[in-house]
Formats: sequence, structure tokens, C-alpha cells
Amino acid sequence: MANLITISRLLPLLLTILCLYFGGAVWQALAVPWILILLVMDSIDGLVARRTGQVSKLGSALDIAMDRLVEFVLWVCFSDLGLIPVWVPLVVITRGMITDAVRSYALSLGQTAFDMMHSRLGRFLVASRFMRDLYGVTKVAAFVLLALVHALNRGALPRWSPAQSWLHVVGYTLTVLAVVLCLARGVPVLLDARALFRQARAEQG
Repeated sequence: MANLITISRLLPLLLTILCLYFGGAVWQALAVPWILILLVMDSIDGLVARRTGQVSKLGSALDIAMDRLVEFVLWVCFSDLGLIPVWVPLVVITRGMITDAVRSYALSLGQTAFDMMHSRLGRFLVASRFMRDLYGVTKVAAFVLLALVHALNRGALPRWSPAQSWLHVVGYTLTVLAVVLCLARGVPVLLDARALFRQARAEQG
């Protein structure tokens, strides 16, 4: 059930993209609630997995993969729409591909993305509920504000037009913070992975 919820996030992601690029201003404003729905679904799948005892390595891998897909697609879309610079998706995608490659290797050794974190700082930055929630909320807040600015640019919600410039500033600031958190949570993965590499070399030797 939890894995089904995770995969079903593809639908609101697709609807978000369609709202951002097609239709009139009202349709583009609908991207905002679809992004919020993506956030809710991301919380629900983990909650269902824990409540039903369906926490598994497959579920963990699917959840991370879907998080990556949503994040990559939205950053690329907002860059393509001219709301953020292209370095944002380039940094996030590069970091994501490197850390996910390391995590895939860890999974082949029987360790999940969070189990492989051994240092205290690494566990806090990567696996703690606080940092995961902070990173997730920062990203979603940036996505929501950027989508709202895009809708305002297209003429939606005319009463909000005077706030357009500062909303964009806040959205861009949150974008930069999200990238900083992204990198801060990626470096410990590489550092803690050294123990896995040493283990693998020892077994092969």
C-alpha cells in the first residue's frame, strides 16, 4: 500500500507540469495546490509504511527515487521558466546522482540509505527527522512560491500582483537555502561511505 502511494505521486507531478506550462492563468495557479498535494503524499506513504509495518528496503529505495524525480523535475521546470538560474538544477541533480550511486552500492551490501550513516553528524544531517523535514519543507515552500510567482506573471490573482517581486525574492532565497541543505546532507553520505568501501576492499582482498 505504501509503495503504491509513493508511485501514485507521478499523477500530481504530471498535473503540476501541465498547469505550469499549459492553459490560462487560472490553470497555472492550480500548480500551487498540486505541489502541496505532492508534499502530503510524501508524508502519507512513510506514515502508512510505519503504521502497517511495511517498512522495507524496496520501499525506502522507491521513496528516495520518487523524491528525486519530483525534485529534479520541478527545479528544471522553474529554471526553464526563468524563475531560478540553471545552476540550481545542475547542482541538485549532480549531488543527487552521486549520493544515490553510493546509496545503491550500500543497498547491495544490505544497508539502507539511513542505516549506512555511522557518524553522529551524518546521522543528524541525513537521517534525523528534523533535517529531513527542514529540507522537505524548504523545498516545498520554494516550489510553492515560485509557482505562485509564475501564475502572477501570467495574470492570475491580480490582487496579489503588488506582492509579486518580494514573493520572488523569498522564493529565490528559499531556493538557495534548499541547495545549501542539499549539499550539507550529501557530503556526509560520501564521508560515511568510506567505511563501506574499506569493507568491500577487505572482502575482495
